[in-house]
Amino acid sequence: MKLRSDRPLVNLLADRFREFWREPGVVFWTFGFPIMLAVVLSLAFREKATETVDPSQPTTRYVDFLMPGLVGMTLLNGGAWGVGFGLILMRTRKLLKRLAATPMRRADLLLAFVLFRVLLSLIETGVLLGLGALLFSTSVSGSLVDLTAIVALSGLSFAGLGLLCASRAQNPQTGNGWVNLATLPMFLVSGVFFESRNFPEWLKPWIEDLPLTACNDALRAIVQEGRTLAELGPECGILALWGAATFALALRIFRWT
Repeated sequence: MKLRSDRPLVNLLADRFREFWREPGVVFWTFGFPIMLAVVLSLAFREKATETVDPSQPTTRYVDFLMPGLVGMTLLNGGAWGVGFGLILMRTRKLLKRLAATPMRRADLLLAFVLFRVLLSLIETGVLLGLGALLFSTSVSGSLVDLTAIVALSGLSFAGLGLLCASRAQNPQTGNGWVNLATLPMFLVSGVFFESRNFPEWLKPWIEDLPLTACNDALRAIVQEGRTLAELGPECGILALWGAATFALALRIFRWT
C-alpha cells in the first residue's frame, strides 16, 4: 500500500479498488452471486410470468416485486460485509497499525471505504437491473437520476453500518457476529422476498424505520410506480439518518489496533 500524503483520500480510494479486483472471492459475492440468484429465479418464474403479489395491482408480477428487493439485499450485503470485512482484514494484517504511524486521519480512511462502497453500489445496481431487463423483461418506470440518488444514499447508509460493525472487531470471527446481527433480521423482515406489511401491526413501526426497508420501498416506488425523489422524503430521511449516525459513531469508537 503506497499512499501519497498530499492526497490521502484519493489514494485510499484507488487502493480499495485495487484490493477489490485482487480478491476473486469478493468479486464473486459482489457480482457473481446476485447474477446466479437472478438466473435461478429466471428459471423458476419462466412459466409464471403472470403471477401477482398485490391484488390491487393485478399487472404486478412477483418478479417485478422481487428485483428491487434483490438490489436492496445486494447493497446491504456489500455495505455490511464488503466494508466491514475490508476494515477487519486491514486490522488483522497489521495495515491499520502501519497507517496509524502516518499523518493520515482516521476520517480519511473511513470516508474512503464509504465512497468506494457508494461507487460499487451504482455498478452493482446497473448490472442487476440490466440482467432483470434481459431475463425478466423488467423495466424502470421512474427517473434514472432519482434511482441513482437512492442507490447512492443507500450505499452511504449501509457502508456506515459496515464501518460500525468493524470499528472495534479484532478478528473475522467477532466481525462475523456483529455483521450477522446487523443484517440477518433485515433480510427477513425488510421486504426482500415478500411484503414487510405481512408482519403484525405492533412490529411494523420498527420495521419501517430499518434502512433496508426504506431502501426497498424507495427502489420499488421508483422502479415500479415511477415516483419521484421528492415524494420519497421519509425513506430518504431514514437512510440519511442511519448513514450519518452509524458513520459518526464508527468514527468515534474506531481504533487503529
